[in-house]
Amino acid sequence: MKRDCPLVIFGNFVNELMVTVPVPRHSAALVAVSPRKIWLTQPGDVLVIPTGMSQPLRTYACEMLGIDPGEVEVLAAPTDGLATLTEAVRKNGLVERLRELADERPGIRLQPFAQDRPALEMAAELGLAFEGYDSPTVPQSATEAAYRINTKPGFRSVAAELGIRTAEGRSCGTPDELAAAVREVVTAHGGAVVKPARGSNGYGVIFLGPQDLPELDSRLDAYLPTVAEQPPGWVVEERLDFARVVTVEMAVGEAGPYILHVGEMRTPNGAFSGQITPLVATTGAVQELQAAGMALGTYLHQAGYRGPFDIDGGITADDVLYATESNVRKTGATYLDLMVHRLLGDEHAERAVWLADSRVGGVERDFDAGLARVRGAGLAFEPGGTEGVVLTSDTLAFDGKWRYLVLAESHARAEEIEAGLAAALKLA
Repeated sequence: MKRDCPLVIFGNFVNELMVTVPVPRHSAALVAVSPRKIWLTQPGDVLVIPTGMSQPLRTYACEMLGIDPGEVEVLAAPTDGLATLTEAVRKNGLVERLRELADERPGIRLQPFAQDRPALEMAAELGLAFEGYDSPTVPQSATEAAYRINTKPGFRSVAAELGIRTAEGRSCGTPDELAAAVREVVTAHGGAVVKPARGSNGYGVIFLGPQDLPELDSRLDAYLPTVAEQPPGWVVEERLDFARVVTVEMAVGEAGPYILHVGEMRTPNGAFSGQITPLVATTGAVQELQAAGMALGTYLHQAGYRGPFDIDGGITADDVLYATESNVRKTGATYLDLMVHRLLGDEHAERAVWLADSRVGGVERDFDAGLARVRGAGLAFEPGGTEGVVLTSDTLAFDGKWRYLVLAESHARAEEIEAGLAAALKLA
């Protein structure tokens, strides 16, 4: 999986595609996980992230990847969490340093987490082409498609054009329209989900039912200030009970779209925390999800977009798929897919079962100490192996969570290893 050129891996986790106006809680969580980008690096790369990286994580990741830490340049551009990484690089005086590093690496390209306009500005400022594009610049049509589909109304509109099933719902532009839509959807379907037009990781999502209608105005009066920073705009959809929450991870290359993997997501309280892949059982709904991914990928390819995206959805008890959103950017599972291939090799990766999650630990708030526990329990993945636990990031000082990847050769074995990890670290 050796690349033919080095990369500036640009960890713009705070970007215009995920939330229109960054807010502290959402942005801080994104910034905290950004050092996981170390898993994407190869010798000669430059990694730019919006926070410092713990030395234990850097040492461990490079050991697992079989590279010398000194072979990857890591630049931290700290911010208050509410600025784009492009702005942070400028404020921290790193533009000239980045330009020097790029000049030392012929053919280097920029690989952002999200292809938003500030990332395009950074590429232009450094004179770098984007990874995956034959042209020196990203077509405006590709940027417009990414911005459109990363909104809930935009995705619903494109999905309707492509014949991709979504839940019954309405787009709203004002608080009055929002209240009317909630009353209509709850009355017709027994429950509603309210989603800001642009949001990710469950930001601003609320669930409403018949019990909320008598005092709906006061309920919405309490809700609206929590998303007041954002421009007006919501989607109100029928609330469906999903037996499975699934995703198809995709990429668009010059030749067209292709599937990376299909996974079942773990979504406690409606927010993504991890996933399992491959699925325990493939059904007609899963095949429909893959077809939807290919259809949207073809749409993006024709718009000139090159890069990763996904479609998330839910499958009901009677095996009907409803697509819920698309993320036209890297996701919490994009880097995991690459990690699995890097650690196992392509042949083993295609047969492997893997799961990833993040859970609070009851012992150890120190990365090295936790890693020692995992190794002491005989659970740690080691280079050249086929199963075990990889600790994927160090956010212990931020949220006390252990973020991990479990590799195995069967679903049962993956669950057994995860149970052992939970015991070793006393995971909640």
